[in-house]
Amino acid sequence: MVLGVIGAGNMAKAMIAGITKSGSLNGEEIIVSNHNLAKAQELSNQYGVKIDENISVIKNSQVVLLAVKPYAINKVLNEYNNLLADKIIVSVAAGIPVCDMEHVNSNFKIIRMMPNTPVEVCKGVIAYTKGTHINDDDMKLVEKVFSRLGLFTAVDEDKMNAVSSLTGCSPAYIYQIIEAMSDAGVKMGLSRELALKLSSKAVEGAGSMVFETNIHPAVLKDNVTSPAGSTIEGVAELENRGLRGIIISVLYKAFEKTLLFAKKK
Repeated sequence: MVLGVIGAGNMAKAMIAGITKSGSLNGEEIIVSNHNLAKAQELSNQYGVKIDENISVIKNSQVVLLAVKPYAINKVLNEYNNLLADKIIVSVAAGIPVCDMEHVNSNFKIIRMMPNTPVEVCKGVIAYTKGTHINDDDMKLVEKVFSRLGLFTAVDEDKMNAVSSLTGCSPAYIYQIIEAMSDAGVKMGLSRELALKLSSKAVEGAGSMVFETNIHPAVLKDNVTSPAGSTIEGVAELENRGLRGIIISVLYKAFEKTLLFAKKK
Protein backbone atom coordinates (compact mmCIF):
# COMPACT_ATOMS: atom_id res chain seq x y z
CA MET A 1 0.00 0.00 0.00
CA VAL A 2 1.16 3.54 -0.81
CA LEU A 3 0.22 6.71 1.07
CA GLY A 4 0.30 9.96 -0.85
CA VAL A 5 0.76 13.19 1.09
CA ILE A 6 0.05 16.58 -0.43
CA GLY A 7 1.62 19.18 1.82
CA ALA A 8 4.76 19.12 3.95
CA GLY A 9 3.94 21.39 6.88
CA ASN A 10 4.13 20.64 10.59
CA MET A 11 1.12 18.32 10.68
CA ALA A 12 2.27 16.33 7.64
CA LYS A 13 5.69 15.98 9.24
CA ALA A 14 4.22 14.84 12.57
CA MET A 15 2.01 12.23 10.90
CA ILE A 16 4.78 10.89 8.67
CA ALA A 17 7.10 10.67 11.67
CA GLY A 18 4.49 8.72 13.63
CA ILE A 19 3.59 6.44 10.73
CA THR A 20 7.20 5.46 10.09
CA LYS A 21 8.00 5.20 13.82
CA SER A 22 5.01 2.91 14.41
CA GLY A 23 5.92 0.65 11.49
CA SER A 24 2.54 1.12 9.81
CA LEU A 25 4.43 2.07 6.63
CA ASN A 26 8.05 2.67 5.79
CA GLY A 27 9.36 5.73 4.01
CA GLU A 28 9.44 3.97 0.65
CA GLU A 29 5.66 3.52 0.88
CA ILE A 30 5.00 7.26 1.28
CA ILE A 31 5.11 9.83 -1.53
CA VAL A 32 5.09 13.55 -0.73
CA SER A 33 4.49 16.64 -2.83
CA ASN A 34 4.75 20.25 -1.74
CA HIS A 35 4.95 23.64 -3.43
CA ASN A 36 8.11 24.30 -1.39
CA LEU A 37 10.42 21.54 -2.56
CA ALA A 38 12.91 22.20 0.25
CA LYS A 39 10.35 21.16 2.89
CA ALA A 40 9.56 17.95 1.02
CA GLN A 41 13.27 17.25 0.73
CA GLU A 42 13.64 17.61 4.50
CA LEU A 43 11.01 14.89 4.97
CA SER A 44 12.80 12.70 2.44
CA ASN A 45 16.14 13.15 4.19
CA GLN A 46 14.67 12.45 7.62
CA TYR A 47 12.16 9.67 6.93
CA GLY A 48 13.11 8.27 3.53
CA VAL A 49 9.87 9.26 1.80
CA LYS A 50 9.72 9.72 -1.96
CA ILE A 51 9.08 13.11 -3.55
CA ASP A 52 7.01 13.76 -6.67
CA GLU A 53 4.51 16.15 -8.22
CA ASN A 54 0.85 16.26 -7.14
CA ILE A 55 -0.38 14.30 -10.16
CA SER A 56 2.08 11.44 -9.66
CA VAL A 57 1.46 11.37 -5.91
CA ILE A 58 -2.27 10.93 -6.48
CA LYS A 59 -1.92 8.43 -9.33
CA ASN A 60 0.43 6.15 -7.40
CA SER A 61 -1.38 6.16 -4.04
CA GLN A 62 -4.34 4.29 -2.62
CA VAL A 63 -4.82 6.77 0.22
CA VAL A 64 -4.20 10.50 -0.31
CA LEU A 65 -3.61 12.66 2.77
CA LEU A 66 -4.48 16.29 2.10
CA ALA A 67 -2.33 18.21 4.57
CA VAL A 68 -2.84 21.63 3.01
CA LYS A 69 -4.27 24.81 4.53
CA PRO A 70 -8.08 24.91 4.78
CA TYR A 71 -8.36 27.63 2.14
CA ALA A 72 -6.55 25.36 -0.36
CA ILE A 73 -8.68 22.22 0.09
CA ASN A 74 -11.35 23.01 -2.49
CA LYS A 75 -8.70 24.19 -4.95
CA VAL A 76 -6.89 20.84 -4.73
CA LEU A 77 -10.11 18.84 -4.92
CA ASN A 78 -11.29 20.76 -7.98
CA GLU A 79 -7.95 20.71 -9.76
CA TYR A 80 -7.47 16.94 -9.35
CA ASN A 81 -11.14 15.98 -9.32
CA ASN A 82 -10.91 13.07 -11.77
CA LEU A 83 -7.68 11.65 -10.35
CA LEU A 84 -9.05 11.67 -6.80
CA ALA A 85 -12.36 10.08 -7.73
CA ASP A 86 -11.22 6.50 -6.99
CA LYS A 87 -8.90 7.26 -4.07
CA ILE A 88 -9.48 7.35 -0.34
CA ILE A 89 -9.09 11.01 0.57
CA VAL A 90 -8.04 11.96 4.09
CA SER A 91 -8.37 15.64 4.96
CA VAL A 92 -6.84 17.19 8.06
CA ALA A 93 -8.00 20.72 7.22
CA ALA A 94 -9.59 22.37 10.25
CA GLY A 95 -13.12 23.69 9.83
CA ILE A 96 -13.87 22.10 6.43
CA PRO A 97 -16.81 19.63 6.74
CA VAL A 98 -17.16 16.49 4.66
CA CYS A 99 -20.26 17.82 2.88
CA ASP A 100 -18.27 20.78 1.50
CA MET A 101 -15.66 18.43 0.05
CA GLU A 102 -18.28 16.05 -1.32
CA HIS A 103 -19.94 19.04 -2.97
CA VAL A 104 -16.97 19.12 -5.36
CA ASN A 105 -17.65 15.50 -6.35
CA SER A 106 -20.49 13.58 -4.76
CA ASN A 107 -18.64 10.30 -5.37
CA PHE A 108 -15.53 11.23 -3.42
CA LYS A 109 -14.52 8.79 -0.69
CA ILE A 110 -13.53 11.16 2.12
CA ILE A 111 -12.48 10.84 5.73
CA ARG A 112 -12.06 14.02 7.74
CA MET A 113 -9.48 13.75 10.51
CA MET A 114 -8.37 15.99 13.33
CA PRO A 115 -4.95 14.85 14.60
CA ASN A 116 -2.72 16.64 17.09
CA THR A 117 1.05 16.94 16.91
CA PRO A 118 1.87 14.24 19.52
CA VAL A 119 1.04 11.74 16.75
CA GLU A 120 4.74 12.30 15.97
CA VAL A 121 5.64 10.07 18.93
CA CYS A 122 2.55 7.82 18.57
CA LYS A 123 0.87 9.38 21.62
CA GLY A 124 -1.55 11.64 19.82
CA VAL A 125 -5.26 11.87 19.28
CA ILE A 126 -6.89 11.38 15.90
CA ALA A 127 -10.62 12.02 15.75
CA TYR A 128 -12.27 11.15 12.46
CA THR A 129 -15.60 11.25 10.71
CA LYS A 130 -16.46 9.25 7.59
CA GLY A 131 -17.92 10.50 4.35
CA THR A 132 -20.89 8.96 2.54
CA HIS A 133 -18.96 6.47 0.40
CA ILE A 134 -16.34 5.15 2.84
CA ASN A 135 -16.88 1.40 3.25
CA ASP A 136 -15.45 -1.21 5.63
CA ASP A 137 -12.55 -2.10 3.35
CA ASP A 138 -11.63 1.57 3.04
CA MET A 139 -11.62 1.90 6.82
CA LYS A 140 -9.35 -1.13 7.19
CA LEU A 141 -6.77 0.57 4.98
CA VAL A 142 -7.07 3.84 6.86
CA GLU A 143 -6.82 2.14 10.24
CA LYS A 144 -3.70 0.26 9.08
CA VAL A 145 -1.98 3.56 8.41
CA PHE A 146 -3.23 5.84 11.18
CA SER A 147 -4.51 3.82 14.14
CA ARG A 148 -1.07 3.33 15.72
CA LEU A 149 -0.49 7.05 16.13
CA GLY A 150 -2.38 7.20 19.44
CA LEU A 151 -6.07 7.31 20.28
CA PHE A 152 -7.97 6.75 17.01
CA THR A 153 -11.64 7.48 17.56
CA ALA A 154 -14.78 8.21 15.55
CA VAL A 155 -16.55 11.48 16.32
CA ASP A 156 -19.79 12.97 15.00
CA GLU A 157 -18.93 15.69 12.53
CA ASP A 158 -20.77 18.39 14.44
CA LYS A 159 -18.29 17.81 17.30
CA MET A 160 -15.14 18.07 15.18
CA ASN A 161 -14.56 21.79 15.78
CA ALA A 162 -14.72 21.18 19.52
CA VAL A 163 -12.24 18.31 19.17
CA SER A 164 -9.99 20.56 17.11
CA SER A 165 -9.78 23.00 20.00
CA LEU A 166 -9.66 20.51 22.87
CA THR A 167 -7.00 18.15 21.50
CA GLY A 168 -5.53 20.05 18.57
CA CYS A 169 -4.74 23.29 20.40
CA SER A 170 -4.20 22.05 23.95
CA PRO A 171 -0.67 20.63 23.46
CA ALA A 172 0.57 24.22 23.16
CA TYR A 173 -0.97 25.05 26.54
CA ILE A 174 0.34 21.86 28.15
CA TYR A 175 3.84 22.72 26.89
CA GLN A 176 3.55 26.06 28.65
CA ILE A 177 2.52 24.29 31.85
CA ILE A 178 5.48 21.90 31.57
CA GLU A 179 7.81 24.82 30.96
CA ALA A 180 6.43 26.63 34.01
CA MET A 181 6.80 23.48 36.12
CA SER A 182 10.41 23.17 35.03
CA ASP A 183 10.98 26.84 35.94
CA ALA A 184 9.69 26.04 39.40
CA GLY A 185 12.06 23.09 39.57
CA VAL A 186 15.00 25.30 38.64
CA LYS A 187 13.91 27.84 41.28
CA MET A 188 13.96 25.00 43.82
CA GLY A 189 17.51 24.06 42.85
CA LEU A 190 17.12 21.40 40.14
CA SER A 191 19.02 21.51 36.86
CA ARG A 192 16.96 22.55 33.84
CA GLU A 193 17.48 19.17 32.19
CA LEU A 194 16.27 17.23 35.23
CA ALA A 195 13.38 19.64 35.87
CA LEU A 196 12.12 19.23 32.29
CA LYS A 197 12.36 15.44 32.45
CA LEU A 198 10.52 15.25 35.76
CA SER A 199 7.86 17.75 34.72
CA SER A 200 7.09 16.11 31.37
CA LYS A 201 6.89 12.62 32.87
CA ALA A 202 4.68 13.87 35.71
CA VAL A 203 2.22 15.31 33.17
CA GLU A 204 2.36 12.15 31.06
CA GLY A 205 1.80 9.95 34.11
CA ALA A 206 -1.14 11.99 35.40
CA GLY A 207 -2.82 11.86 31.99
CA SER A 208 -2.27 8.11 31.80
CA MET A 209 -3.81 7.63 35.24
CA VAL A 210 -7.02 9.33 34.12
CA PHE A 211 -7.11 7.56 30.76
CA GLU A 212 -6.19 4.04 31.87
CA THR A 213 -8.01 3.84 35.21
CA ASN A 214 -11.14 5.71 34.08
CA ILE A 215 -11.23 7.28 37.54
CA HIS A 216 -12.52 10.85 37.68
CA PRO A 217 -9.64 13.34 37.97
CA ALA A 218 -11.21 14.88 41.07
CA VAL A 219 -10.91 11.51 42.84
CA LEU A 220 -7.31 11.08 41.68
CA LYS A 221 -6.55 14.60 42.91
CA ASP A 222 -8.04 13.79 46.31
CA ASN A 223 -5.87 10.66 46.48
CA VAL A 224 -2.76 12.85 46.27
CA THR A 225 -3.80 15.45 48.85
CA SER A 226 -3.26 14.83 52.57
CA PRO A 227 -4.79 16.88 55.41
CA ALA A 228 -2.70 20.00 56.03
CA GLY A 229 -0.15 18.71 53.52
CA SER A 230 1.92 20.45 50.87
CA THR A 231 -0.25 19.31 47.94
CA ILE A 232 -3.43 20.86 49.31
CA GLU A 233 -1.55 24.13 49.76
CA GLY A 234 -0.84 24.16 46.06
CA VAL A 235 -4.39 23.09 45.19
CA ALA A 236 -5.77 25.96 47.25
CA GLU A 237 -3.46 28.40 45.46
CA LEU A 238 -4.65 27.12 42.05
CA GLU A 239 -8.24 27.68 43.15
CA ASN A 240 -7.40 31.18 44.38
CA ARG A 241 -5.77 31.98 41.05
CA GLY A 242 -8.77 30.69 39.11
CA LEU A 243 -7.03 27.88 37.22
CA ARG A 244 -10.25 26.13 36.19
CA GLY A 245 -11.79 29.28 34.76
CA ILE A 246 -8.58 30.12 32.90
CA ILE A 247 -8.35 26.69 31.27
CA ILE A 248 -12.01 26.71 30.24
CA SER A 249 -11.70 30.23 28.87
CA VAL A 250 -8.51 29.46 26.92
CA LEU A 251 -9.98 26.38 25.25
CA TYR A 252 -13.24 28.13 24.46
CA LYS A 253 -11.34 31.04 22.89
CA ALA A 254 -9.61 28.53 20.62
CA PHE A 255 -12.99 26.96 19.81
CA GLU A 256 -14.45 30.36 18.84
CA LYS A 257 -11.48 31.00 16.55
CA THR A 258 -11.98 27.60 14.91
CA LEU A 259 -15.63 28.46 14.26
CA LEU A 260 -14.53 31.76 12.73
CA PHE A 261 -12.15 29.97 10.38
CA ALA A 262 -14.94 27.59 9.39
CA LYS A 263 -17.23 30.49 8.51
CA LYS A 264 -14.50 32.09 6.38
CA LYS A 265 -13.79 28.96 4.34
